[in-house]
Amino acid sequence: MKLYFLRHTEALDGMDDGARPLSDDGRSDARKLGQSLKRNGIEFDAAYASPLVRARETAEIVLQQTGGAKPVRLELVDEMTNGTSAAAFQSWLSQLPTARHVLLVGHEPTISERVRRLLGIVRPDPLAMAKGALACVETENRRTAALKWFLSPKRL
Repeated sequence: MKLYFLRHTEALDGMDDGARPLSDDGRSDARKLGQSLKRNGIEFDAAYASPLVRARETAEIVLQQTGGAKPVRLELVDEMTNGTSAAAFQSWLSQLPTARHVLLVGHEPTISERVRRLLGIVRPDPLAMAKGALACVETENRRTAALKWFLSPKRL
């Protein structure tokens, strides 16, 4: 199973953190990312995002760009928010249905922490995810993983 951990793209500032939509640049970055994934033959079998607007919008745009013959239904889950503990996230991840390519869209600092935990990296310095960064990891047991590749927004 390949897990694609994506930090949402740039959002507008606002008082209500959960309702902040993507900026024009954020929408553009999400489209470019989705187009790049499509060019490389990546289509998702499952997709999960934080219910916060900026994460949902990022996931929807990426899925629009990568969509294949069988549309993927985006599921909004609290497990992709910063309020979910590492143990609760791990429990949720272990119960996901088996799929080949799974998109997971969330927020800092937990998106990076979740990738590092799967990779066995203790210190935060080696892997921090900027807005729009994408880490692809491969796992057989959903407790450990190998990093397949990492794409920063500047590489697009």
